[in-house]
Amino acid sequence: MGRAKRTKPFGTGVGIGLPVAAALCAGLLAGCGGAREKPDLADQDRFLGRYVTLLNASDEAGLADLLAAHPHGRDDARARIEEYGGQDWDVTWKRTSEFPDVWSVRLTGTAGERKRPVAVVETVSREDGHWLLTPLDGVVPKPSGAADTARPR
Repeated sequence: MGRAKRTKPFGTGVGIGLPVAAALCAGLLAGCGGAREKPDLADQDRFLGRYVTLLNASDEAGLADLLAAHPHGRDDARARIEEYGGQDWDVTWKRTSEFPDVWSVRLTGTAGERKRPVAVVETVSREDGHWLLTPLDGVVPKPSGAADTARPR
């Protein structure tokens, strides 16, 4: 009579077993950024709507509050009011994103009674639960010797 070789089901005996190993891998992946909470884009729409409303009203203090999450928010608010304030924008926006938590938002529409065209691209990001706009050129001081990335005018 021959002897039948007895086999054990995979995952029993010595070792941690497949279910436990899978759970550990999933936990490690979640800790490495695998489980990222998606931002509420309706909240981003409210942020952008408030931004346009404050610009139209030339409300520098209100805009500074909206942009306060950025270290140069107050200076940026002043620059934005000078550049875009009081123009009676009637705009819509379209967003694209190639990176997590960063969007390129194109605002298009008209300004004022003469319905001048408006086409502005903003970079909007989400950081620590706050929406941020990349400050306008010249707001954040550049380190000496830094390359200029602005397109010549």
